[in-house]
Amino acid sequence: MKVILLSKFGGPDILEFTEKPDPVPSAGEARVKIETIGLNYAEILSRKGQYPWAPAKPYILGMEAYGKIDMLGEGVKNRKLGQRVIVGTQYGAYAEYITVPANQTMPAIPEFSPEENAAFAVHYLTAWTALFEDARVRKGEVVLVHAAAGGVGSAAVQLLVKSGCHVIGVVGSDEKFKLVKKLGADLVLNYTKPGWEEIIREKYPNGVNVILNLVSGEIYRKSRELLAPLGKVVVVGLAGLEFKILNPFSIYKALRDLPRADVRQMMVRSYGISALHIGKLLPHAELVEHLWRDLVSFVRKHKIRPYIGAVFHFDQMSQAHWMMESRASSGKVVVKIP
Repeated sequence: MKVILLSKFGGPDILEFTEKPDPVPSAGEARVKIETIGLNYAEILSRKGQYPWAPAKPYILGMEAYGKIDMLGEGVKNRKLGQRVIVGTQYGAYAEYITVPANQTMPAIPEFSPEENAAFAVHYLTAWTALFEDARVRKGEVVLVHAAAGGVGSAAVQLLVKSGCHVIGVVGSDEKFKLVKKLGADLVLNYTKPGWEEIIREKYPNGVNVILNLVSGEIYRKSRELLAPLGKVVVVGLAGLEFKILNPFSIYKALRDLPRADVRQMMVRSYGISALHIGKLLPHAELVEHLWRDLVSFVRKHKIRPYIGAVFHFDQMSQAHWMMESRASSGKVVVKIP
């Protein structure tokens, strides 16, 4: 089978095909013939050597995909041959086939296209868990979403709008403004323009109840000052936290820009900060099944569909990475395997 194996760090041009034997599932595993792959910014960071949760090289990139089960390992009873599924994994999805524990395959959503199924798991489950399980967002609350035109951000905006919240979307360019407004956000602001935080203060003088944090540095610090009493920041991403392994100054700058919690300040102002990594929840099968069931039920009830920003073919993976890394993409970037 064809795979994209990461054996060294570098730019998008290092993503090249390698041939590997088709995998055979072990006991409790399912093999999936992949049709579409959902890209995540964590894979950009992994390629550059900046993702702390990546496995040791060499490894196959890719955290989520959609396809059909074509082989089952011994003892798998809750999945069937020919079943179409969504795969969630730490790595391994940039390939024609993947084997994963059967509980890391979720039944595909019938109403979704192959591209939409590949675009769903990581971003929507991250947004859902952060907002409704961690922050316990309630109807009528004011929620600020960073990087609101990106994969997690656009998913969050859709979920929050259907939940009856007041949504503030913050984006990095005017081109992304229209998309977030179209998704239903009440207020959309460009954080590259001075004074965006003052506009939020004027419109919501009582403060923001929840911040879905996807960035680092000054944007995080300014946003935190907008919190209402008993408000909460949930950190699910660190966009903008760039460093080079051989450049100590860049590492220092990245550490300086890392979102931090000052417990004394939190007590004085009565707010909270938490963080989550959806991939680290995968071993907790019962918890993930509960989260997935609630999310899918909500999405199907409210007829929410992932926004696909761009679709590439497998042999265009370098171009897909370039688009994401340049921040030119909106919504989800998907790659199709012919």
